Amino acid sequence: MSIVAFLSYVIITSITPGPSNILMMNEAQRFGFLGAWRFTSGILVGFAALGFMSGVFTTGLYNWIPVVEPYLKIAGAAYLLYLAWQVGANKSSKKNSRKVQSSFVSGFIFQIINVKSILFFLTVMSAFILPFNHSLHSILFYLTLAIFLGWLALLLWSGFGSLFKKFFAKYDKRFRITMSLLLAYSAVTIFL
Repeated sequence: MSIVAFLSYVIITSITPGPSNILMMNEAQRFGFLGAWRFTSGILVGFAALGFMSGVFTTGLYNWIPVVEPYLKIAGAAYLLYLAWQVGANKSSKKNSRKVQSSFVSGFIFQIINVKSILFFLTVMSAFILPFNHSLHSILFYLTLAIFLGWLALLLWSGFGSLFKKFFAKYDKRFRITMSLLLAYSAVTIFL
């Protein structure tokens, strides 16, 4: 396995806008980095759980991935479009909508069904890890490295949302529309 190709794929895929990154930035923009920590920790724990579940799934069903992938794409794209609508829609009461924080459970569940993350781990396992590494130790090492780098990217997006909180609040409608369009773009890119 080329470690450069592996790291390039993991870093670039983790840092580019995706549903988790966008939602974490949105939550941190609304409540600050620490205020959004419940949701953020749900996303992080969900990302790790998904990584290890994908590792077990991919290792056990390596030949079945092409059969399952189209259904995951359709379900994921539909869910992303729903999220885009929710993020971009005008809120009837701005004060009330700012008080409703997302929970650990909502972050965890979202991450477990996040198609970008599912496809990320399936690709990491099927293209970079399994063809070259067969020992449990090697598989766990590279999978843990991918999870750790993914966590760093997620936290970076959350920090970005928190850092520019006042700027985003000033341009709330434009920010929500931009985030909504990025989520819709994420849905479209699933099929590209």
